[in-house]
Amino acid sequence: MQAIWAKGLLDEKNIAVTFQYALTPAEDTVLELAASNLYRLFVNGVLVGYGPARAAHGYSRLDTYALAKWAGQAIVLSVEVYSANTNTFYTVDEHPFFAAEIKQGSAVIAQAADFTAYRMTERVQKVRRFSFQRTYTEIYHLTGDPMAFYAGQTDGRIPAETEAVERNKLLPRHVNYPKLNVLPAGYVEYGSAGINEHAKPWRDRAYYGIDPVKFKGFYPAELEEDSGEEAGKFTYSAIADGKADKMVPMSYQICDFGRTLTGFFTLTVKAETDTTLYILFDEIIRQRDGYREVSPYRNDCCNVVKYTMPAGEHHLLSFEAAAARFATVVVSEGTADLAEFGMVLYENPDAADFKYDYGDAELNKIVDAAVNTFAQNAVDILTDCPSRERAGWLCDSYFSSRAEALFTGKNLVEKSNLENYAMCPKSKYLPEGMLPMCYPADHNDGVYIPNWTMWYILELRNYWKRTGDDDMRAASKDKVYGLVKFFEKYYNEYGLLENLESWVFIEWSKCNDGDYIRGLNYPSNMIWAAALEAAAEMYDDPALAEKAAAMKAAIRELAWNGEFFEDNGVRDADGNLVKTGHLTETCQYYAFYFDVITREEYADLFERMLTKFGPKRDTKSVYPNVYPSNAIVGNYLRLELLLRYGYKENVLQECRDFFSYMAEMTGTLWEHSNLSCSLNHGFASMAAVYIDECMKG
Repeated sequence: MQAIWAKGLLDEKNIAVTFQYALTPAEDTVLELAASNLYRLFVNGVLVGYGPARAAHGYSRLDTYALAKWAGQAIVLSVEVYSANTNTFYTVDEHPFFAAEIKQGSAVIAQAADFTAYRMTERVQKVRRFSFQRTYTEIYHLTGDPMAFYAGQTDGRIPAETEAVERNKLLPRHVNYPKLNVLPAGYVEYGSAGINEHAKPWRDRAYYGIDPVKFKGFYPAELEEDSGEEAGKFTYSAIADGKADKMVPMSYQICDFGRTLTGFFTLTVKAETDTTLYILFDEIIRQRDGYREVSPYRNDCCNVVKYTMPAGEHHLLSFEAAAARFATVVVSEGTADLAEFGMVLYENPDAADFKYDYGDAELNKIVDAAVNTFAQNAVDILTDCPSRERAGWLCDSYFSSRAEALFTGKNLVEKSNLENYAMCPKSKYLPEGMLPMCYPADHNDGVYIPNWTMWYILELRNYWKRTGDDDMRAASKDKVYGLVKFFEKYYNEYGLLENLESWVFIEWSKCNDGDYIRGLNYPSNMIWAAALEAAAEMYDDPALAEKAAAMKAAIRELAWNGEFFEDNGVRDADGNLVKTGHLTETCQYYAFYFDVITREEYADLFERMLTKFGPKRDTKSVYPNVYPSNAIVGNYLRLELLLRYGYKENVLQECRDFFSYMAEMTGTLWEHSNLSCSLNHGFASMAAVYIDECMKG
């Protein structure tokens, strides 16, 4: 399959090129399409596809679109391909390409070079990054209705010269295509806006940290526009609830989707004069004095899309996937009618087929939220959140893959996830044998999480047992044994890992403080022993099983203080290993969950865990020296253990206590037990697994 790109633009950051082709398809006409980084496909100005499903460096997944629906009709295909040429956690840093073939039966009737290319100059190139983990914000200077262009009305645009370029190796697409259905928003409040010239601008590490190698982007001095800084100056004064009849200069309108959604903003703007319009969005709304606030910066993102447009009717569709329940539309200049504000959903199409009714409205609502959370975090790979990162993190996928099995009866998305890791090439920025903490991504700063690769081995084993996919097990063997070899240099005289490097991560709580993870960290050793057992099972390697058993015995001897397992040990001045007295709830869960200890052997500890710990513990009066767990992963391991030992009523009650208010507020489940970060986190969809197992057995 031939690949092309606009000539002279192969190395440019943050550009888009649209490739158009007109035809009259037959019943058996199909479009086969591959591209990097992202594309969206229009037929006669209507969005019908978005992709691709992500793959490892050097690979792209092939998408196929049947054109039978338009048989006998004259149509225009428009494929807009976006190239970041930037290292992120979401898309890989590689040169762009567009590859396509139109086939009628077995005959190729057109290929990429037959399409006409147009650089999308209306998208402003030199803008700030959206977040530390993703690429760029969206700013558009429109000269006409975008959908008219995608329908073939080029209006004097000058085509771009193209050239043949290298393309990636092509892989099949395992996951099903998103439905791209539209959900409309309701209207909350409208009012007048002002400008506070003295407002402190929001500038994060993605603004200040630009580096030509470690963190690519545009330096502040290069920015053509900064919609994030502009939006940060807006002030608001409410006039009334509901929808304004018309938006005038310095006015705003707040919209509500009813729950958090992920997709692309779609709206019709009937501009009476030249108009400048901003969309500010977030998952929550806050009541302020005299107005309601939708903060675009709460989640360490620049949640702002900006358009300038001439008078006329414009059908707008944002390009990047966004997660939002609320959106504030601000018109800073011009007069316009805002109509048909909604979102084109970009989510897993299979999750909605999951049918359930537990006869309990509260539990049903939590499971609704779990389904929503999964669908938005499982479009092509299993991601952490659909907003700030859209990243395929290990550990998160260990949990969300089990939700996929429940909701869909398959593990197509997990297969893509694991295949990407199996094909992941050696990174010059990571140590030999180490895998990226999330992927596909580029970690040019050399940061990795050794613990996440341990979860990877456990997930791989679970996937293999769940699906019987021996091909994946075989394809992943080198990666697993690469990790086994990598960790060899950290074994101490007790056969345990000591002084692990980079970002040692247990969970978001006290147990991840530097003093708790330094030296010989016991939770890290607990999960590594379990990972060795998993590898031994997958590859029939008794030596690894023996190593794991010896590690568990050493942990029981060294970490137990007679009442709890301590989080770590350190060396004194003479080099002797000594206890630190550091105690966390999560460390106890690790010990039980990874079978370092049993309920029978440590009955008193299990009883304390069961009756004294949990999300509702008063940590000031009940074991104040044992720091509490957070959502990822301590509270989930607790639920796993309660379920393992048959405490179903406890599981259901803790699910109610922990998840109900999340489901009520956003219709999704969260990363933390507070409002500080993502309120839509893939691993949290596991709540449905816990509830379903309790209610159905």
